[in-house]
Amino acid sequence: MAPRSKKPNAVIPVVSEEDNGPDSIVEFRKANDSIGLRVVEGQFSLLSRKLYNVFISAAQQQQRPGVNAPVDEPSAESYFWISMQDVVKDTRYNSNDYETLKEHANELQNIRVEAESTKMWTSERLLSGVKIYNSKGLKSKGGTVWLGFSFPPEVLQMVLAPSIYTKMSLWYQTQLRTASSLALYEVCRRYASSPSHLTNREKWESWYYRVTGTSINDTNLPEYKYFKRDHVLKSVAEINAITDIEVELLEFREGRRVADLQFKVYLKAQASFELPSIPIINTKVVDRIIAFGISKDEAIQIYTSYDENVVLAHIDLVESRLKNARAAPVDSAAAYFRTAIKKGYANGKVLEVAEAPPAAPKKKKNLRERFLVARAKDAMVHYGKLVTDEQKRFFTAFSKKADKSIKPYLKKGLEMALVRNAFADWLATELWGAPTDSQILDFLESEGGE
Repeated sequence: MAPRSKKPNAVIPVVSEEDNGPDSIVEFRKANDSIGLRVVEGQFSLLSRKLYNVFISAAQQQQRPGVNAPVDEPSAESYFWISMQDVVKDTRYNSNDYETLKEHANELQNIRVEAESTKMWTSERLLSGVKIYNSKGLKSKGGTVWLGFSFPPEVLQMVLAPSIYTKMSLWYQTQLRTASSLALYEVCRRYASSPSHLTNREKWESWYYRVTGTSINDTNLPEYKYFKRDHVLKSVAEINAITDIEVELLEFREGRRVADLQFKVYLKAQASFELPSIPIINTKVVDRIIAFGISKDEAIQIYTSYDENVVLAHIDLVESRLKNARAAPVDSAAAYFRTAIKKGYANGKVLEVAEAPPAAPKKKKNLRERFLVARAKDAMVHYGKLVTDEQKRFFTAFSKKADKSIKPYLKKGLEMALVRNAFADWLATELWGAPTDSQILDFLESEGGE
């Protein structure tokens, strides 16, 4: 093997801030089991975390090893390959020194992690091999530099075909500046669309290992106040300033001592990127709701909660009311629309905007029912943000498993409440699994303990 050069001659393009922006967003699917992994050996740095996400994204796009493999290297067929220029762009690594990239790729090989689901405990290396190739030689000033990587079998399956996953954006990882911020963002992003909007509640020491990427065998932990100051608060501030989610730290004390941490997570009201048109959810109707000053998330949730003809009738009612010069001015179109559709103004049940007489109290749904309803609504909001192919894949899978009583109505799609409600329940289970007692209790806390 050639000796390591003190000053590598291969030039890696330096990426400017204008080379990659929101319009060139790249998304990938990260298995939930691979988010917030417990490191047993080694340690994550910011660059190694970014590299690993780039590797996952590239592997999912290629779907098999050997694509772009050097033709004169037979062993290269078992590796995935990505040009160093793409690595630099998607990690925002502004340097000409690919030796440093080599070191961080090698760092990934030295990391051993543990993952545990309800059925299985797994201990794996993240990568089984890394290669760097330049057709004109590693010491050459010319040529295109390629980075090859391979995954252990268990990890490869989780990378290429994750069953339950969270969509991540490479754009946001290029903006985050610390390893702790990226680690916390990934964990919190997973829970942004969950019904409770709450992460798991865990000991602060456990969060320390997950956020810093430090091995769980390292028992030399700082005091909580320093972990909070140096990692948690700075990460939360950076995530809230840069990404598509809002994160709030929740502390739980035992006496005067902070014992457990949890994070409350919400998607920001206005998405950072324009979403592709959605064929099954009528975007024209959703846009009319948004015009009242309602966020896109809430507009989709309202649309999926009522039959489309009911939504349209109330949109027409509110638009007509806003144009009526003889009527008293409407202070808030958004609030008026919410009240109108909730009380059924367009259904002929309420003819005036005045306060309706109090209805007979309804029997309150039990906690589990409330949780399932909220979860189904969140699932439909999540569905509304998916690209067309992903939506079709989910609806096709649902159609194959749908109850016989629903199959005759599938052609009408989600416009029919019967189909929409069944699909929402199915989708929630597909995304987040069967409801657990801990999830329901977290939901109760988010309701204020009612």
